[in-house]
Amino acid sequence: MAGKRNEESRELALNPFLAGRTEAAERYGHLSKNAAQWRRISVVLILCCAACVFSVIRMAGRVTVVPYIVQVDEHGYEIAVEPASPSRIDARLMIAHAGRYVWSLKTVFNDPEAQLHLMNFVYSSTPANTAAEKKYQDYYNANNPVVIGETETVQVTVNSVLSMSAETWQAEWTEERYTLGGDKVSEKRYRGIFTMAVVTPDAMREVLQNPLGIFITDFNFSEVL
Repeated sequence: MAGKRNEESRELALNPFLAGRTEAAERYGHLSKNAAQWRRISVVLILCCAACVFSVIRMAGRVTVVPYIVQVDEHGYEIAVEPASPSRIDARLMIAHAGRYVWSLKTVFNDPEAQLHLMNFVYSSTPANTAAEKKYQDYYNANNPVVIGETETVQVTVNSVLSMSAETWQAEWTEERYTLGGDKVSEKRYRGIFTMAVVTPDAMREVLQNPLGIFITDFNFSEVL
């Protein structure tokens, strides 16, 4: 190896052009290697920047909404403000929601637009792919309120809503049927069992439809004879 290096040194000393070419190759080869390394580093930095920009855009598009329960006194001043959480939903709110669900599901108006509002409430209070969704759809298919409203109306009075467990509530109500002329056709009493769940909404659309996140996941009802 030493002899080979000595021979190369003698060749370079005898041929100045070869010596210059060798020196240039060593100098610019080193610069070329550095440039290649910096290009690789630049590509990695560009990819990192692109990933950061994508993450920021995605996070900006996911707006999280936290509903709050506000209590006011008789003068309209706020005396309590706290985030709504499933474990802190007042039982009165559960009672009110179950009662409104019954009233919206069973009431029949002769005004199609008003009837649509009731049906929208039932829809927004029933999670997809649950037993309650199939049951209310089957009920509407068998008892189309828009068609019934062409000949008569149904007035619903919720008599009671009682808690049977943390998730199960029993409701009793009275249904009175009237002709469009105001003549009473029938009066019946019903009792139903409703399974309820609370899921705090985190999107604006969900807050507007169901701000407290109270849902009916299953129900059964029958006439009280």
